[in-house]
Amino acid sequence: MDEKLLDLRSQLGFYKFYRHDPKNVLIHAIFVPTILFSSLSMLHRIKLYHGISLTALISVLFFIFYCLLYLPTGLLAGFFLLSLNLALVDHRIHLSFKQELSLFVIGWIFQFVGHGVFEKKRPALMDNLVQSLVLAPYFIMFEFLFKIGCMPQLKANLEHDLEVKQKDLENSRNKNE
Repeated sequence: MDEKLLDLRSQLGFYKFYRHDPKNVLIHAIFVPTILFSSLSMLHRIKLYHGISLTALISVLFFIFYCLLYLPTGLLAGFFLLSLNLALVDHRIHLSFKQELSLFVIGWIFQFVGHGVFEKKRPALMDNLVQSLVLAPYFIMFEFLFKIGCMPQLKANLEHDLEVKQKDLENSRNKNE
């Protein structure tokens, strides 16, 4: 197992490298939750065992991974995932499959536009699909927490790591020219 798999700073740093333009960050803040919601809503239709949905399984796996990265925010993310699962089980969300699919597609379109137009680089999922999909909602939660002043040292560390990575990338490009 990669020793950085459960390193919060490393995981968030991977994701931040691909998303630091303010407009793209805003697009992701809106459409990552949209994609998560629509995905889990669609997957809730698939029952695995004794009526337990695929959404419940995915939510538990996300929750465990998030808690292993950092327990306090993992618990917060778990609260949101549990709330969505309960709303789906109790039929409090009334969207058709077509509506869910539309939200999903619109979310992805905006994500790719954000990367192409504002970041001018390919999205993280091109380098690591699973890591990107699992980390995206968690990273968005951290971005919100940073905005309200939580964990300033982690935010500063991530910004420093991003600067170092960008300089290293620029230096390697200059060597190759």
